[in-house]
Amino acid sequence: MAVEIWLALACVLVAGMQIGFLFLEAGFVRSKNSINVSMKNLADFVVAVLAFHIVGAAIMFGPGFGLIGFDASLMGYSGSGSVTLFLLFQALFCGTAATIVSGAIAERLRFSAYVLLTLPLTALIYPIVGHWAWASLLPGGTGKGWLETLGFIDFAGSSVVHLAGGAAALAILLVVGARSGRFDNETGDELSDDVRTIHGHSPILAGAGALVLLVGWLGFNTGTLEPGSDQFARALSNTLLAGAAAACAATVVGFYKDGYYRADRMINGLLVGLVTVTASAPFAISLGAIGAAALAAGLAVFFTDWLERTHRVDDAVYAVSVHGFGGFFGTIAVPFIVPSEAMANGFFAQLGVQILGAVSIGGFTFLAMGTAAHFMHSRGKLRVSLDDEQRGLNLSEHRAMLGNAELSRTLQQINRGDADLDTRIDVDPFEEGGDIAAELNAFLDRVQATERVAADRLRAEQRELAHMAERERARADTTSELLTDFQREFAELVTQLNTQARDLSRGSEQLATNAQQSGELVGHASDQADAALSIAEQMAQGAQLLADTLELVGRRVEDANTAVGHADQASDRGAQIAGQLEVSANEIGKLVALIKAISDKTGLLALNARIEAANAGDAGKGFTVVSTEVAALSKQTEEASSEIATIVGSLSGLIGESIAQFRAIDASIETVGEMAAVAASSVEEQRATSTNLSDLIEGVRRKAIDSGSAVAQVSENFAQSGETIDRIDNSSGQLENLATRIEAEVEALRLKLSNGGAAQEPAE
Repeated sequence: MAVEIWLALACVLVAGMQIGFLFLEAGFVRSKNSINVSMKNLADFVVAVLAFHIVGAAIMFGPGFGLIGFDASLMGYSGSGSVTLFLLFQALFCGTAATIVSGAIAERLRFSAYVLLTLPLTALIYPIVGHWAWASLLPGGTGKGWLETLGFIDFAGSSVVHLAGGAAALAILLVVGARSGRFDNETGDELSDDVRTIHGHSPILAGAGALVLLVGWLGFNTGTLEPGSDQFARALSNTLLAGAAAACAATVVGFYKDGYYRADRMINGLLVGLVTVTASAPFAISLGAIGAAALAAGLAVFFTDWLERTHRVDDAVYAVSVHGFGGFFGTIAVPFIVPSEAMANGFFAQLGVQILGAVSIGGFTFLAMGTAAHFMHSRGKLRVSLDDEQRGLNLSEHRAMLGNAELSRTLQQINRGDADLDTRIDVDPFEEGGDIAAELNAFLDRVQATERVAADRLRAEQRELAHMAERERARADTTSELLTDFQREFAELVTQLNTQARDLSRGSEQLATNAQQSGELVGHASDQADAALSIAEQMAQGAQLLADTLELVGRRVEDANTAVGHADQASDRGAQIAGQLEVSANEIGKLVALIKAISDKTGLLALNARIEAANAGDAGKGFTVVSTEVAALSKQTEEASSEIATIVGSLSGLIGESIAQFRAIDASIETVGEMAAVAASSVEEQRATSTNLSDLIEGVRRKAIDSGSAVAQVSENFAQSGETIDRIDNSSGQLENLATRIEAEVEALRLKLSNGGAAQEPAE
């Protein structure tokens, strides 16, 4: 009777483990999936109990040939109380195996798919592997499994319950794949060290679930034992000690590996220890149980990361490591921690049987569940859509939300662009987050109002930009028209400038020709001056009086030179106005003044010579010839200077105001004429007093010498005039080239402005 009472209490403790699993798995997932996980825990529990009671028990404990059994009388059994309690206890074990899967594949599997996968696991797969190890445990039963026949030891289900549940979870995980974003940092075939961790929303809830599981596990590992027996006490003690040791070991190893204390390391370490000791709880020595559990928990830390980083297994609650690896390790650890008298085989034989049993149970469950999952996945019935996964399975599977989930969902929609600023959250002051929802709605009101103001401002700015663009286009058109007119007018000016430059060039050529002719005349005058000098020397004795008179003439000539200087200054003022023709016009003006002065001098000399020749009578006939030649030379020089003045006059048409200055030069030259008249009058006055022909002839001789020097000076001036003419010619060519360059620059400027206006036109 005591055994049945304790078994009934153990059923309550094992049923309470479902609460622990629900807390644990809900705490390890995100809040948007916590309702879904809790629903799956509840669903697999009720489905497992019904499926096992109706079908599974008959397969697990019915007679057979070792691989599978069947007893129809056990289907929906309602007979003996002890059998009923035992079958209920096994149904709870079956529910534990099923609920292991729910946490591992959380946050991505359809609820309906999970329920459908729970059916073959609880009605067929778990009963088959249970038959292999426990078929003879049913009170009054006749079944016996093949592993049990070999002496396989798994007292409370390290392999039958936990390894089977972990293998089933691994098979489904490999088919369904990782959660969205879990391994986004993949590089090639290997995963980088910074694989994204998806944290659960409540490690506190997960820790509470682990403690609930610890309490339930005490009934899990002792339910079929006689209360108060040695095995009962040892099972209770080893269960608690193994869990504690494993929790400590996982925490230390986790800190060594992570560099900080992760909450899940201690929680999962505790569970690994409990799973490990389950196979041998009533048989193992306490130090063996502690050592095996601690070692299993430390290795599970590395096994978890190996699965995650090498094989991309995304286990939401690390169920494969806790239950699969822990169950496998606890099964094969039996020969190491259980005394030999408690084993049916020797150490190595028992170790072989344990390995064979663990591989068989795990392998069969993996293949069977993998086949079922692949069948459903191939038809698109296994995994939720990406949108549903991102929204959370609470909403997509159950149309339910937890806490601030509605607030979070609305913010996500607004952020993704699925909702606009008109979206508002329903405010319920009696729900969690109602005040936050109200504040968010007020914030959205302000944002929407600000957005409207900004939109109005933007539209106004766009209209202003459009107007500006229109004005800029009109301005560009006006600028283009003005530039076109300017180019046309400037082209006409350049054409006129080119014409004037060509006229200047032709004038300079004519001036050069006239200068050459004047040079030839000056040469002839030089020859005549030499002849006059020879005659003057023969008449030197009678020229004294003439010398005095000519001295006065020289002073008057100096005055004439002063007047010529004034004319030069006037010419300089005209050259400043003439611009680029300044230097050429000045040189030509000086040349004209010099030739005019020479003409005046030679005319005066000829006049004096005729006067003296008349006074001398027959003796002055030769001198008369000379005066005649000199007068002719003066006339020719005057004609040449007139031609030069004509050319200079043609230049004055280009420079405007220079005409007035050249008239000043003519006035100065007239002053020279007046001075010459005064000189003639003075000579007339001195003629009456002239008594010495010898002195007069000497004066003639000196004047002839001066005449030769003047002729030489004229020749030099003609040479300078030739250089000036060359400069004028070069300047006219440069002027023409400059005009061409200016025309090209204006065209380039027009094109640049035209293109620039088009390129900078603002868009509306």
